[in-house]
Amino acid sequence: MPPPGITSGAAASAMTDYFGASLSNRIEWSKALPATALAGLIAAVLMMTPLAVFGLGMLIGGSLAVVFYRRRIPMASITPGMGARLGMVSGILGGAIFAALLSIGTMAFHAWDSIRGKLLEVVEQTAARNPDPQAQQAMEFFKSPDGIVLLLATALIGTLLAFVVFSALGGAVGAALLRRKDHP
Repeated sequence: MPPPGITSGAAASAMTDYFGASLSNRIEWSKALPATALAGLIAAVLMMTPLAVFGLGMLIGGSLAVVFYRRRIPMASITPGMGARLGMVSGILGGAIFAALLSIGTMAFHAWDSIRGKLLEVVEQTAARNPDPQAQQAMEFFKSPDGIVLLLATALIGTLLAFVVFSALGGAVGAALLRRKDHP
């Protein structure tokens, strides 16, 4: 209830001016983090299925972040920009969970030798297709232990970036599709 002499419209306007946005258009991160973590977990698991094709698991994870946040705060008016932010956080968490699951799986099933063998096979095939001496020298580097570490680090960074971008896109699309009709 606003103080005496101040109308509720003036109080809402003052709060909007103070916070910089309507309270219904701000993300409550205390409620958003559990929603985005669950969506990230689901996205990470989906990326180990055939839904990994074209990043569908990541897109679904971003959309689910919006759905789960909406379930926690039913009156929230989620804009596509808010959906993108929710999706980005979901992508960060999902990418980290995905990397952890892959690492645990590699360790549990003793698959490192197989992975290393496949990487070396790909490097050798690439080197065979390129007769340039500098490319051959680069390929020899990638066959070394340091080169394999560089390849894996680059793949990890690329995967994390893909998780963030595709999940943000999924969150924006999810927010646009689930946007309340009574809000412009």
